Amino acid sequence: MSVPPSATDQGNIHWSREETMVLIELYRQHPCLWNVKVDMYRDRDKRATALRQITEDMNRSGITVTTSDVKRKIESLRNQHRRELRKMQK
Repeated sequence: MSVPPSATDQGNIHWSREETMVLIELYRQHPCLWNVKVDMYRDRDKRATALRQITEDMNRSGITVTTSDVKRKIESLRNQHRRELRKMQK
């Protein structure tokens, strides 16, 4: 985990499985980002603060990312999850 995600020529980074698991664990700790039933879910400031906190925690653990990297990866994981759910429903 001490190796930072590698940058590609498009500005996207490659996330290792371990780095992705760290992100998922940190994401779980912030229900305002994923639980639509909590009031904080609709609070943009709280959501932005949670994303910054995840970024800081990852950087402290030796994984060098930006908030936009984290946001992009979360969107990617959510899209991937939706695709898998659709496949199972067919």
